[in-house]
Amino acid sequence: MSNIQPAETPNVVVQNPSVRKAANVVLGVLGIAVGTAVVVDAATPAFDITAITTPVTVGYAYLASVFGLAVTLPNIPAGNGKHVG
Repeated sequence: MSNIQPAETPNVVVQNPSVRKAANVVLGVLGIAVGTAVVVDAATPAFDITAITTPVTVGYAYLASVFGLAVTLPNIPAGNGKHVG
């Protein structure tokens, strides 16, 4: 059995993996909920909630992008064994 030590990950904004995982779950669930509202809204003339879904979608896209670049990306190991960042 090999005794390989995990590499240190520098410049991690959210160091606790449980917090990163919880934030990813929250962003994922929010994305699914907003996406469902947008699709249902577009599919039926019964109601129009674009005044709500458009700004929420833009805000969600912005926050998810920031989280992906600032938190998730630095924690993905590069193929050569070195970490990105």
